[in-house]
Amino acid sequence: MTTKFALWIGHHGLLQKLKTGLAFLFAGMLLYLLDISMEHFDAKRQLLLSWGCLLLLFVLSRWQLFKRPPWRFLFILLSGYLALRYLLWRSFESLVYTGPLDFLGMALLYLAEVYAITIHFLGMFVNLWPMRNRPALLPEDISKYPSVDVFIPTYNESDEIIRITTIAATQLDYPKNKLRITICDDGGTLNKRNQPGSSQEAWERHYRLRALAQELDVEYITRETNRSAKAGNLNHVLNHTNGELILVLDCDHVPTSDFLTRTVEYFLADPKLFVVQTPHFFINPTPVEKSAASVSSTNGENDMFYREIHRSLDFWNSSYFCGSAALLRRSCLMEVGGISGKTITEDAETAFQLHSKGYNSAYMDMPMICGLSPENYDDYILQRTRWAQGMVQLFIMNNPLLAPGLSLQQRICYFNSCFFWFFGFARLTFYIAPALFLILGLSIYHASLMQILQYSLPYVLSTFVLMDFFYGRTREPFFSELYESVQAIFLVPAVISVILNPSKPSFKVTPKGQTQDDESLNPLAIIFFIAIAVNCLAIVIGAFKWFSEPILRDTLIITGVWCVYNLFLLTISLGAFWERKQIRFFHRVNVKEPVKVSFPRLNLELAGEVGDISLKGMSFRVQTPYPLVNQERVMLEVQNSRGRTFQFEAKLQRPFENNGVYSCGAEYLLNPEKYAEAVAYVYGDSKRWLEKWAERSNSGGVLKMLWRLLRMGTKGSSQSAAMLWVMLRKTWRGHKWLAKTIQRALGAV
Repeated sequence: MTTKFALWIGHHGLLQKLKTGLAFLFAGMLLYLLDISMEHFDAKRQLLLSWGCLLLLFVLSRWQLFKRPPWRFLFILLSGYLALRYLLWRSFESLVYTGPLDFLGMALLYLAEVYAITIHFLGMFVNLWPMRNRPALLPEDISKYPSVDVFIPTYNESDEIIRITTIAATQLDYPKNKLRITICDDGGTLNKRNQPGSSQEAWERHYRLRALAQELDVEYITRETNRSAKAGNLNHVLNHTNGELILVLDCDHVPTSDFLTRTVEYFLADPKLFVVQTPHFFINPTPVEKSAASVSSTNGENDMFYREIHRSLDFWNSSYFCGSAALLRRSCLMEVGGISGKTITEDAETAFQLHSKGYNSAYMDMPMICGLSPENYDDYILQRTRWAQGMVQLFIMNNPLLAPGLSLQQRICYFNSCFFWFFGFARLTFYIAPALFLILGLSIYHASLMQILQYSLPYVLSTFVLMDFFYGRTREPFFSELYESVQAIFLVPAVISVILNPSKPSFKVTPKGQTQDDESLNPLAIIFFIAIAVNCLAIVIGAFKWFSEPILRDTLIITGVWCVYNLFLLTISLGAFWERKQIRFFHRVNVKEPVKVSFPRLNLELAGEVGDISLKGMSFRVQTPYPLVNQERVMLEVQNSRGRTFQFEAKLQRPFENNGVYSCGAEYLLNPEKYAEAVAYVYGDSKRWLEKWAERSNSGGVLKMLWRLLRMGTKGSSQSAAMLWVMLRKTWRGHKWLAKTIQRALGAV
């Protein structure tokens, strides 16, 4: 198997060159078609051409044959034709100077559109040919296994989160004499232990984690200062260990037992491989996903990146280190001085440096860790801000387009990954553009209704068709619009700060495992209320102008529809700001698995079905003619996909009977040994995560999805508005709350 894999790697470069050549061939065909259509077609033919192409694009997107190369190229070519055709029309026919203020607004909108089309084309290139998993199998001779260091960096996370991940690391299927696990503690550094005001907490943490490491028979390492944050922490431990491979696990990323047996072989097959990255699979939803889940089952926000985009990056040898759930080669890291720390996205920067040295990367399309997403909107924005600032730092400091050592394909892929994070500027421009005309009277988009039908609308609709074609397996229609909308307003100031001072951003740890006792309105929602009010005002003014200025009706239709769409996006985005109650520290995972339930009181064993599981217990359904008693002791027997049997003593919680079928909760009675077994049962089986990951949302079509999104926004808006009204009715409390809200909002910006 290793030989076959090595041969595959040898041909990989040839495949890249072949498919790059095909991409440029199709680009040439695209330009030829544009030249013919733009020069020789009249208005009627342009209308028929654009809508005919859009219809053909939609039909082909439903045909599975066109999901696979080389037919995939034809679909991308057709979509690219509509986009480039719009760009040419926009650039040479719709830009009209009517005054300095009009020109400023027109230029701002045009640049936003050029940015969006650039990202559109970059996405086409990156997703040209997604990579499938490559074969991997460890040799039978254990002596050939490389030694592995497992690093678990931690800063301020709870002891319980660290314990779970560390226990799971000790359960990895790998020779124990070749495995070394280290808790890398940056929360108990010497500097923090000597710092006035926090020294006691740091000392207590230091002693607790050191005792935990001793209890679990793993290493504990801290350092003098917190210099360079996570990158510095990892580099310090690199200099105190010697394993050939490094497995990095964020302390909330719990690995499955087969992680190493599925990834180590790649390094044996390719001596120039520096990383094998695996997906980040999250057990809990982000605040945006929580809002969406209230009206529709939805894929995780990261699914599009890890299930589609990263596979495409892998084909171009541009898959990069994502900070955790990755295996790295020590010798490659040491060649570039360890983990890079110039930017706050040390992971992507490190991969960039190693790709520049000519080393290879690989992506394995299989979830083998289970992590935690941010629980509230503040932490969610904190995390996205770090990603945005770090990638913009990489863009400014290293400039992927000019950096030496990268292939052309890698330059394009890294440029795309960095340039994407400027989306906030374009999104804000699209929010304010129609209001500039309706409220201020600025003429910034010069087009008739017929031209909109000929060029603009077919292009815009084609982008949704292309998104569904590329990412329909992992992203429901319009959800990318939602995810970008709830981030854009807050990311723009963060990105501007990096542009003004690239070295300014500092690494901030995203809090994990947070709980929330009550539902509440996040104060950041006030910015969206203001944006909604502005768009509503614009629509009202537009309605008056419809009667007072009939000569502008074409433009009023365009901007009015645009405002309605913005209002729709703002409304559904507002639902994400309603913070939902989260009282469980251990999240539950819905499963359908068999369970044997033994009742000592009844001397009876019954077969049931598990409904959900967590580290502290499970729920199950069982049919029995005998009444079940709350707090009754039972024995539960379950199996994982590898045939390992687990037995847990538990007590029943709130049994509920319906026609002889009892639905019960069960709380495990755990000692340290059984606690480790519970970790192995809940987190150790990669097949469970693969099955969860493969589940697709059933949106029922675009129109139904739009209706669900509107319900989500309406529900969130009504809840938020009700709470806002209650707070403002109480005058002194309202003033105090409003002042605090504005202060927090400005602080976030």
